[in-house]
Amino acid sequence: MPFERVIGQQRIKHFFERAIKNKRLSHAYLFVGQSGVGKETMAIDLARKLLSPGGSETNPDKRVAALTHPDFEVLFPAPAKINEDERQNIKASIVENPYHRQQPWANPSISIASIREIKRKAAYKSFEGNGRVIVIFDCERLTIEAANSLLKILEEPPDKMYIIMTTANPSQLLPTIKSRCQVVKFDPLPVTLIEETLLRQGFETGKARLAARLASGSYKRSLEILGDDLQKGQAAALEFFRKSIQSNYLQLFYVEELMQRFQRDLKGVKELLSNLLIWFRDAMIYRESEESALTSLIHIEQVEVLKNFNNNFPNADLSGAMREIERSLELLGRNVQANLILIVLLNNLRTFVAGR
Repeated sequence: MPFERVIGQQRIKHFFERAIKNKRLSHAYLFVGQSGVGKETMAIDLARKLLSPGGSETNPDKRVAALTHPDFEVLFPAPAKINEDERQNIKASIVENPYHRQQPWANPSISIASIREIKRKAAYKSFEGNGRVIVIFDCERLTIEAANSLLKILEEPPDKMYIIMTTANPSQLLPTIKSRCQVVKFDPLPVTLIEETLLRQGFETGKARLAARLASGSYKRSLEILGDDLQKGQAAALEFFRKSIQSNYLQLFYVEELMQRFQRDLKGVKELLSNLLIWFRDAMIYRESEESALTSLIHIEQVEVLKNFNNNFPNADLSGAMREIERSLELLGRNVQANLILIVLLNNLRTFVAGR
């Protein structure tokens, strides 16, 4: 079955099945969608078809999935001084499960040296005659020099070379790169589909259901959630809210404590704010929905907490609070200092909760 490793995304599967059948493939694709919805898995599975003789569905080339095919290259963001063991560990995680690639660094990039190596290989014929496929994960992480170098390849693509790029942040890409690619937009995954997939993986029913609800359409996020302490994450988000209505003096101490707890790890900070965003989303659903609709709550076991919040803060601007959290998450992605982001967010949340 074509693209069997890709969860859902039937519209995109059918698109590429037709494109391959009719031989109407673009030389460059930009896969756009939130993290963990299948962009990377689709990119690798598409490469398998393109590099298998005759685009074989019954016998796709296993070397592509193993990242060992001589005409297949995967680039991913990494520090400038990454060692070979670290590189192989990341590749091993991709081979094991493309939805759950290891991303241990806070602010990695894709260097111009990587793009120059692609250009060097493009000057030669492919090893096996079926062309070359280059996959670039998180292409918004290209340095300016690397992006400009890649642009030259896109402007004059070598014969039978396909470039597939993935991004969750297309706004951070050079417009000239986007304009030279066929953009393919991936949809968030339905909660029921994520839950079914987790159950097939052997996860316990209650945990699978909660993780699927918390994942916001991302299978990768659901796996991360199941690897964490779910109740601990929920409690941390509620603690952050409670600190937002305390004095500036106490907030400063709290932020310093958070920085020590996360050891400057942006991933932990992002998870905290993501859980906080979900909590405010539940508060809005509780306030604006009929009782029969409360089954859509993610933190359904915290109905009493949500009820007390809405009773105590009836004029809270929940939409404004959610926008402020989303803005903070965006600033974290731009590598703005996390402690400053958290201090400003706590201050602003106090205003939104008061309804001023």
